[in-house]
Amino acid sequence: MAGVWSKGGGGQWRPLTATGFVSEADLHRLIEATPTMLPLAGAPRLAIIGSEVRCGREKADLLAVEVETGRPVVIEIKLAANTDRRRALTQVLGYAAYLRRLDGSGLNSVLQTYLAKQELTSIVDAAKVAAEAEADLSFDEEAFQGQLERALADGRLRAVIVLDEAPPDLMDLVGYLQDVTSDRLALDLVVVTAYEVAGQRILVPQLVESDRTQVTAELAGTGMPASHSEVIPGTGEFAAAIETAPREQQDELRRLLQWARELEAEGLAVPFTSIGKGRWVLNLRLPRQARGMVSVWNERGPYVSPYRSVFEQEAPITLEKLDRLMPEGIGRGNYIKGRCSDEVLALIREAYVESRDSRA
Repeated sequence: MAGVWSKGGGGQWRPLTATGFVSEADLHRLIEATPTMLPLAGAPRLAIIGSEVRCGREKADLLAVEVETGRPVVIEIKLAANTDRRRALTQVLGYAAYLRRLDGSGLNSVLQTYLAKQELTSIVDAAKVAAEAEADLSFDEEAFQGQLERALADGRLRAVIVLDEAPPDLMDLVGYLQDVTSDRLALDLVVVTAYEVAGQRILVPQLVESDRTQVTAELAGTGMPASHSEVIPGTGEFAAAIETAPREQQDELRRLLQWARELEAEGLAVPFTSIGKGRWVLNLRLPRQARGMVSVWNERGPYVSPYRSVFEQEAPITLEKLDRLMPEGIGRGNYIKGRCSDEVLALIREAYVESRDSRA
């Protein structure tokens, strides 16, 4: 995860320690007051329309609506102090199922008390106020009402889990559901970290995406759906594509390929090559798993892409060594560009060995 770094008196940069939140209610109030802080997929504008809303037997922390689409949004908040953060997933899905039964009139009725306290007359009124707060004068009340009704009728909802720390098992569950659910349900996982800097409180919100170890043609920028991706066992296609790279980059690609083949020869990794438009990605999967700890890329230059959540689960001891060697280098969404040092490659190999030995 990204963090906040400070330069100390000795001239060294060190990561600040997160201060956390006093309670879930503390984070709840922050999001209720400023829902725009949530970096959700697609960057929708949110209007809060309910707090502690009764949805069946339990209460949803927050309900919102997307100003552009009329899609209802369920937000559930959990802190690391809560030992069962995975329960947030079942909760938001349960709330979404409850909302699925309502039409626009029914949802307005459920939210009437909260809306009245905010001096709002309806969900449409809340969305209009949110649009006007950003100087958007194009908001169409009738069009929004129609979008809201259609979203409820179609079961198009967004569920958001907000944490101060994301456990790897929850990330895996969310990633799996993101892969297998239809486009009618959007599921986001957001981590909000708090720091104290020079007497001021700093918040760092991040959208957490599960590591994708099988790269698709869609990720490769072709615009084609994932079903059109081409994933081929082995290293042959990756090796052949090295000739397409600029001459000055080919030696490093061959070096990385040789390193990957050594992992394969030792039985530490099973290579698969994903082919996109102008992009070849060699994913070094763990034996008998559909994920790996790194992928090697040939796209406008060679680089290595690590998957931190896999390191955390499969090789935590080696991950500590990598973090000491290259702070923030093994992050989610990070790339090791340019020449990957022999020391780093040796430690990544050690991580694959740790994974094998721990499973043995």
